[in-house]
Amino acid sequence: MHFSSVVESAGVYTLSDYIDILDALVEKWKVKDLTGLSAEGQEAQEFVCDHLPQKLRRLEERAERRAKKRQTIPFTWIFNRAV
Repeated sequence: MHFSSVVESAGVYTLSDYIDILDALVEKWKVKDLTGLSAEGQEAQEFVCDHLPQKLRRLEERAERRAKKRQTIPFTWIFNRAV
């Protein structure tokens, strides 16, 4: 839990980054435009294009709320500073 807090505070690969990556790849690979998929493929397409981004955004909102309440945590191996 502390490691996750530190990574988010330091701005290293936050949920926002993962959402941006997901959006970019879905667009680049034109996942929404794929046709002729099996039922399982259509289900996966719907999940990746619709449900997963929404779920990640809800998690991001929760993480932002937690960040406002977060205490700093001292980590001596990060140049002896608190993050």
